[in-house]
Amino acid sequence: MTSNSNWMLYGATGYTGSLIAQHACQVGHRPMLAGRNERALKALARRLNLPYRVLGLTDPGPLVEGLSDVSLVLNAAGPFLHTAALLAEGCLNSGTHYLDISNELQVFRTLYGLNQRAEQTPITVMPGVGFGVVATNCLARSVSDAVGGAKALEVVARVASAQPGPGVAATREENIPFGGWIRQGNELQPQDLGLGITTLSFPDGEFPIMPVPTGDLEAAFQATGAPNVVAYTALVDPSDVADSHASATYRSFGWARAIGGDGSSAEAWLETGESYQFTARASVRAVEETLDRTLGGTFSPAAAFGSDFVFSIEGTSKGTTSISQSATIR
Repeated sequence: MTSNSNWMLYGATGYTGSLIAQHACQVGHRPMLAGRNERALKALARRLNLPYRVLGLTDPGPLVEGLSDVSLVLNAAGPFLHTAALLAEGCLNSGTHYLDISNELQVFRTLYGLNQRAEQTPITVMPGVGFGVVATNCLARSVSDAVGGAKALEVVARVASAQPGPGVAATREENIPFGGWIRQGNELQPQDLGLGITTLSFPDGEFPIMPVPTGDLEAAFQATGAPNVVAYTALVDPSDVADSHASATYRSFGWARAIGGDGSSAEAWLETGESYQFTARASVRAVEETLDRTLGGTFSPAAAFGSDFVFSIEGTSKGTTSISQSATIR
């Protein structure tokens, strides 16, 4: 591990941010906690014995000054439509690596558009270092490699959590006006929300899955170059979550399937535990890898760290990978 203290956790007092802060401390990091709520920051900093800094995003001068003495910022402050671009811009101007845990398509489109400036600085800009992207992105890279480069990709995330973070509903509401999207012929194409629902047999049963306009559409393309991508989420019955909560056993899944140019296909699974705990572990691992590699440009997790990165996350196991000579996308 390069440096365990010279990075900042922005949005540290939110639900996911506080989980990240706690996990960071458990594995030997001492990040600078940051955000806009001084009272909440002070309380968390006192409890974890960490430094903190009150930092707004709307005034570029103080923002750049507040970032100038840290090597990296991990942004956990959603909805990221309101924070990612401003904080990434500050990082570009201060020479600070930028990571976040977003999975919002519009955010990915904006941040990936910063590639040339990030290469020139040079800094790393990487959205999506939480569960929703790390799991599917690494699998997408793996199955694409298995078929010699995917012509088409499908990725699925199934979340199991102790409780939805309060930012989830706000993020969903903020992004609904953008509508549904899939990737076809190297371009993002609009698709009505709710269209394309199908089913997938998970290791513990069959569940409906629905196309969703997440950052996976950009991340999978960035990691593999596949011209056609559909990202799905599993539609889990609330009673299943309640049963899982009662037994204190959480099973989150990722799945990906690639179709190669010759019609060959490959699909792969992974299983992990509670999704917010995964995000805490994955984001801190991404911090460590970024500080060790210091790449210049915009990246998806798999493009930066390789397809096996996800299996360095504690509690994550690889399911069966299958390869066949021909297949047809549903």
